[in-house]
Amino acid sequence: MKTRHWAPLALFAVAGAAFAAEPAKKPANTPQQAAATKPTAASPAANASATRDWSRIDTNKDGHVSPEEMEKYLAENPGPLRK
Repeated sequence: MKTRHWAPLALFAVAGAAFAAEPAKKPANTPQQAAATKPTAASPAANASATRDWSRIDTNKDGHVSPEEMEKYLAENPGPLRK
């Protein structure tokens, strides 16, 4: 067998060993990562009253908020920056 035929065989052997190896395990969360994933008080999930009530905006109850419905809602409820 010639030397040039050994390169593809070596490549297949290395690739096979790489696929047969155990997958890398995910490292445990560090305290900094755990603190970054906790919800904060400013997140909408923490304060449900800060989110919009979509059923109030959907006046025709079709399950979709049309641009006209949203425009009417925003005109009636300008929000904290426009008061």
